[in-house]
Amino acid sequence: MDSRILSAIPEVDHLEEQEEDHTEEEEEEEEREEDINNNYDHNNIQQINNQHYSQTISSSSSLLLKTDQINSQSSSTSSYLSSSNSPDRILNQKFHIAALTGNLNLLQELLTKSRVPVDCRDKENSTALLLACARGHYTCADYLLANGADPNARRITGASPLYFAASYRHTRIVELLLSKYKAIVDLSTFDGSTPLHVSCERGFTDVVQLLINSQANINAKMNDGTTAIMLACQNGHLSVVQMLIATEQCNINIQRLDGITPLFLIIQNGHETIFDYMIDNIDNINNIKETIDLAREDGATPLFKACQKDYDSLVNKIIKFKPNIGLLKNGESCLHAATMFNHASIVRTLIDNGANPLLNNWEGMTAVDLAKEAQLKDILDILMKSLATKLSEHGRQYLLHKSTRR
Repeated sequence: MDSRILSAIPEVDHLEEQEEDHTEEEEEEEEREEDINNNYDHNNIQQINNQHYSQTISSSSSLLLKTDQINSQSSSTSSYLSSSNSPDRILNQKFHIAALTGNLNLLQELLTKSRVPVDCRDKENSTALLLACARGHYTCADYLLANGADPNARRITGASPLYFAASYRHTRIVELLLSKYKAIVDLSTFDGSTPLHVSCERGFTDVVQLLINSQANINAKMNDGTTAIMLACQNGHLSVVQMLIATEQCNINIQRLDGITPLFLIIQNGHETIFDYMIDNIDNINNIKETIDLAREDGATPLFKACQKDYDSLVNKIIKFKPNIGLLKNGESCLHAATMFNHASIVRTLIDNGANPLLNNWEGMTAVDLAKEAQLKDILDILMKSLATKLSEHGRQYLLHKSTRR
């Protein structure tokens, strides 16, 4: 997600686990987070107003949108104006302020009397319409659109008016843009995030439905391969998942560039209700069993992650699909993971389902070795009892074999 647009959006999953899905690209962009309101700081708004109008504009200096963020050290109104203090530049600035603060009368006056171009841009390429949509000023947005504002104008980050409106659940504006002004539904930011991505991530079911009704691409990918269903799954938005699946277009087996699937994200984040929904509706989902063993690029599978995070109930549900409990391409097994993280109940479940306590990882360590080294008595007891049982069985089989040869 374009973090300069949407810094307020919940962070993506990660290893332990709010970290690993956050791409380096997103982290770099977050370092550039800046508040758009700094482009229009209160003191300079008042200064401009005093020069041109007696009317006082709202003094709010913390823009609802923590989103589109601009460098606060270089983008104050004073520095903006100092580069060009021309009357046209000041009028354009005032036009943007009017849109930002919902001042319809001022917008009308500037557009009709002062002839300010309806799509004039600031240094971040924002238009008045984009700012009005970001703040949820429906009347201003409608007026600007009726007077020729471009519904698909994009900011420097690629964000469009529809993207902003969807980001903050300004549902009426979303409907206005889509129904009346035919905004491009899949216009993305430069990291590939579409309005559907952001509304699914935030769980805005009403916005999601409007976008689906407008033929949004359900399987559109961000630059890292993230799709809308992944964002809904990782954030636990069951209703959104249901809506996407109901389209019968949603690819549940799709993988991100790092190999992660929607199922992986469900399990990684412990969203058991969504997992149950997937299983209950398996006939509608391209056969969920196909994805059970799909590994992330580091070798971790959904079961491995559930074992690591002590999701006991999920482990019991996943194990019914006969997933791989042997050595994974990360050099560990699910039993190694459960042992290392001291999850005795899961160790027992894995042993009961055929996991080998003497399987070596790539470092030559077995689960028994790990339990001994970490002095995990409960787990060691489970593992040793399992070995004793297996040895007894082998012994009985040996004696039976010998007796049949006589």
